[in-house]
Amino acid sequence: MMSDEGRALMKRRILVVDDTQLIREHLRVILEMDGHEVETAADGAAALAAIRERPFHLVITDLRMPDISGVELLSIVRAEKLPFGVIVLTGHAETQDALDAMKAGADDFVTKPYEPDRLRHLVERVLERRRLIDELQQLRHQMRENYRFQNMVSKSPKMRKIFDLIKQVGPLGSTVLIYGETGTGKELVAQAIHAADTRRQGPFIALNCAVLHDSLLESELFGHERGAFTGADKRKKGRFELADQGTLFLDEVGDVSPAMQAKLLRVLQSGTFERVGGTETLKVDVRIVSASNKRLEEEVKAGRFRSDLFYRLNVIRIDLPALRDRAEDIPLLAMHFLEKFKPMSTPPVTEIDAEAMQALIEHHWPGHIRELENAIKAAVAMADGSVIHRETLPPAIVPRTRNLVNSSPLIDIERPLPDLTNDLIGRVERDYFVRLLVQYRGNVARCAKHSGLSRRSVTQKLQKYDLDRTRFKDAACVELGGDLEADADD
Repeated sequence: MMSDEGRALMKRRILVVDDTQLIREHLRVILEMDGHEVETAADGAAALAAIRERPFHLVITDLRMPDISGVELLSIVRAEKLPFGVIVLTGHAETQDALDAMKAGADDFVTKPYEPDRLRHLVERVLERRRLIDELQQLRHQMRENYRFQNMVSKSPKMRKIFDLIKQVGPLGSTVLIYGETGTGKELVAQAIHAADTRRQGPFIALNCAVLHDSLLESELFGHERGAFTGADKRKKGRFELADQGTLFLDEVGDVSPAMQAKLLRVLQSGTFERVGGTETLKVDVRIVSASNKRLEEEVKAGRFRSDLFYRLNVIRIDLPALRDRAEDIPLLAMHFLEKFKPMSTPPVTEIDAEAMQALIEHHWPGHIRELENAIKAAVAMADGSVIHRETLPPAIVPRTRNLVNSSPLIDIERPLPDLTNDLIGRVERDYFVRLLVQYRGNVARCAKHSGLSRRSVTQKLQKYDLDRTRFKDAACVELGGDLEADADD
C-alpha cells in the first residue's frame, strides 16, 4: 500500500466514465483508496460536460457507450488540447477498438475484466507521465521568461551564480579563465562575458588551441606576411589583430606548447606582436578569455605550463559544473535545443514525450551539453511525426530494449498453481504480442526478431490469441531501433 506521504504526492482528480454503475463505483473505491479525488460520469456527453467545466488529471473511459463513444470522446478532448491523461477500458475481443483509441490519443488501455493492482499501477504511471508533460510545458514558458541568460539557459543554482559573476565581471574587461570538462559550454560562457562587456560592439574571435601545431597556431594568432613560408601567397591577419577592440577566446589553452606559451605571454604583457615573417610591431587592445579542461595549476606543478602565463590568465576564474552535477537543467536544455532544431524537420518536431524526457534525465552525459545537443538534433532528424519518443533517441542514451510488461499480475493463492501459471503466462504473452504488433505495424518478421522467436512461433502465438496482424498495419507507432530491415510482410 502507499505511504501517507506517497498518497499526498500522487493525489489527483480523476474522472471515471462508464455506462455500468457497478464498474464506476468499483473504480471509485479502488482509486479513492490511493487518495485520489474521483468523479464519475455515466456516458460520454456527461463526461464531456464535466471536463469542460473543471480540470482533471486523468480520465478513465469505457470505449463502448451510448451517444458519444470512448473514441469520439478522445478525439474531441485531444482536438481541444485538454491537458489530461486518458486510459481506455476495453474487452479482450476489442483489440481494434483499443488501437483506434491509442491512435486518437489515449495514453494506454486495460482489458476487462481488469486486475485492480494492474489498473492502479497503470494509473500511477500515466499520472506520472502527465506530470512530466505539465512540467515540460511549464519549462517551455519559464525558459523564455526566467531561465535564459544571454545565449544560455539554466535553473541550476550553480549556474545562476555563474550568471551573476558574469554580470559582475563582464564590464570590468578583466582576463578570465574558464575551467570545465569538454562539452560543458565554455565558449558559450565566453560569449556571454563578451556580451556583458562595454566592448560588446567589438568582435568576438575564438580559436581552439588544441587542434593546431605550433607553426599553424602562431600564424593563426599573430598572422603572417606574404612569403613568410611556403604557401603564404598573401598577407593574413591573425586572431589578435582581428579581435582588436573586442574579445579573443583561447579554448584549450592548456594544450599550448612551452614555446608558444612564451610568445603568448609577451602579447599579454605588452599588447604588442609581429606577424610571422614581418618586422612591423602591432599593438592591439584585446580582452582575453581562455578556457581549459585541464587544471592549469596542476600543469604548472608538473612543469608543463608557465607559472607567469598562468597568473596572467587566471585573474578571474569560472568553474563550470558538469551536466551530471546540474541534472535539473536537462529538461530545460532539451527543450532549448528542440526549439533550435525543430525547423530541420517537416512537420516541425515540437514535443518530447515524458518517457523520452525521463531517459534523458537518467543518462550520465559523459559528453555533457554538447552530447545532449547532438542527441536532440539526431532525434529531431529521426522523429516520425512531431514528437520525440523514447525510441527516437540515439542508442547510446536508450539501449534498444524495452520492458513491455507494465506490472506484476495479481497472484490468487486460492487457485491451483498450474492453472494460475497458465493464465498469467497467457495474459503476459497476449499483451506482449499486442504491443509488438502495434510497435511494428503487424510486421511478423520484426516481431520475431524483437522477441527472439522464429516467425513460425510468432505466427502460432498470434493464432492462439486470435490476433490478426493485418489489423495492426495502420497503427500509429514509432519503430524501435531503426536498424531493423524492412520485410516482405510490410
